[in-house]
Amino acid sequence: MASFPARLIGMLTAIAEADFVAVDLELSGISTRTGAPRGGGRQTLQERYLEVKTAAERYSIIQVGFTCGKFDYLQDQYVLRPYNVPISPVLPQRLDIQRDITFQSGAIEFLMSHGFQMDSPFTKGVQYLSREEAAGAKQRAYDRVDKKNVVEDIQLKEEDVASLAFVDRVRKAIIKWKETPSSAKSTSLDITSHTGLDEEPENPTISRFEKRLVHQLVRAEFTDLVTITRTTPRSKDGGYIQIVQYDEEREQQNAHKAKMRIKKQIAEQSGFRWIIEALAGGDIDDISSDNFTKDANAMVIAMNYKDYDKFERAKDRLRNHQPVLVCHNGFLDLVYLYQTFIGPLPLTLEEFNAAINELFPRIVDTKYLATYSGDDLNASPDLQEISKSLADQVLPKIATHGDHPKYDVGDAFHEAGYDSLITATVMLRLSARMHRELEREKLEAASLSPSTEDSFTTVAGDWVSGLAMTAAAEAAALKKKLRNSRRKSKRQESQGAGRRFASQNLFEGLRNLDPDKEAAANQDESVDNVAEQSTAMATSSRTSDKSWEEQVYVEDKSKVTPIEQYERKPMELIPSFDSEFWKLLGNRLRIFGTKEAEMKISDWN
Repeated sequence: MASFPARLIGMLTAIAEADFVAVDLELSGISTRTGAPRGGGRQTLQERYLEVKTAAERYSIIQVGFTCGKFDYLQDQYVLRPYNVPISPVLPQRLDIQRDITFQSGAIEFLMSHGFQMDSPFTKGVQYLSREEAAGAKQRAYDRVDKKNVVEDIQLKEEDVASLAFVDRVRKAIIKWKETPSSAKSTSLDITSHTGLDEEPENPTISRFEKRLVHQLVRAEFTDLVTITRTTPRSKDGGYIQIVQYDEEREQQNAHKAKMRIKKQIAEQSGFRWIIEALAGGDIDDISSDNFTKDANAMVIAMNYKDYDKFERAKDRLRNHQPVLVCHNGFLDLVYLYQTFIGPLPLTLEEFNAAINELFPRIVDTKYLATYSGDDLNASPDLQEISKSLADQVLPKIATHGDHPKYDVGDAFHEAGYDSLITATVMLRLSARMHRELEREKLEAASLSPSTEDSFTTVAGDWVSGLAMTAAAEAAALKKKLRNSRRKSKRQESQGAGRRFASQNLFEGLRNLDPDKEAAANQDESVDNVAEQSTAMATSSRTSDKSWEEQVYVEDKSKVTPIEQYERKPMELIPSFDSEFWKLLGNRLRIFGTKEAEMKISDWN
């Protein structure tokens, strides 16, 4: 996908702002049961893990869908941003990495029956490097720069007449160039296939085999010289070998430049893995600046400083905030994600659990939610059926962002982007409903009257981040301070008007100006601003009889506008990700067909 670099910034920003991200994959093949487990019966989780691990090592991810979701307090609804990205398993040859690309006939038939274009991974797909592949490619390239992995010398035989003659001509040309007086000597010597011959063609060239012979000759017999492979506009495939005097400072600078170039190339080739790094709280500092110099059509443009600023803010947010990962039938997806974008899978399920928990400390499996209580709805783990069963549920309110209209009309099941959107919707509706049912059970257990259910409320701060929670706390402190201030004012009023004006505070001044604005002032002024302005006005009244027009203006230095808290209807918001609800249902995967039937990854923290 040529437009991916330009769109990467927007994707990273959406992930950074999201409270949760739902993920779905389309695969070139899945595990198939080869026989009954030893001893008959169902598999253990370890046996199932090894089965899926084998499939993930053989087959590829060919499409990734992810949907970023958060609650928008201005719109009073959950807003979802779905993305659908084809993934290419093909790599440039220069990386010296080979992948076996395998397709399962059953998987192909299934995908094509749902409209999947089998050529899209190769014609439109975004390439990638896993963490391990990127580290290995960079190290091999660095070793070549540092000449740590010298290619084994070619041993020529007597019958290799043409090659021996070429080496002899090159040797004589080098000796002649070295013996040339400095005043008449060029700074470098160019070697081609025709070096030493009487005539050279108009477009000289040199074969890869001859290049190796020149490098080998200079390395063995002329240690004070350095060989550099060059290309020319006229002969890009062949080029020539340039020989120059060895200069330590120059070589160090060239090595540094080469490594920086290699690092940039590896970062560009890492491609879609940057999305996984953002989801996993990984390091995205090495993302290439080329992303800021291309438009959506991959055309080179001037650097977009707005995108650069967005990228910096997204990085800063991701350092301290990791969205919850949501999936359906999450066990399969997590195994494939790890093998594809991280590295070789661990040998045991226990090691895999630990590795996945380190990457994604909070995971929600909608398949586990849907099968938790075992009622009629939850009896089906199929995403499409679960979605259909929840379609008439009004709350919570959910909307797709206006910049993502692709799935506004019609279903597109088994397209990864659409399935991730449905997974996000199912998580919202199902968790809201389950939370209400659990609250009802608590009320019934406490022998409360049925009408008490109507008092079930959730404050707006239940879903907000730490900053908003701080603002809510400040709002509560503000209200307490205002109440105390009003009580004090009433006491002062009872002692006479003259005394009241002698100790005038902010709210009395506002009351004198316009009684209708008292409530608004009480809500909008922050705690620090109230104290600051109250002190300023009290001081002014003690030291001067000036009217309010002549009083010194006091700037409002408040940085936070308190979030108004009010009662919400049941199911308007899903339970906070820090609540007991997710400690009960989070980080658990449903795995049917195994003895355990579910897998607990870790405690929800």
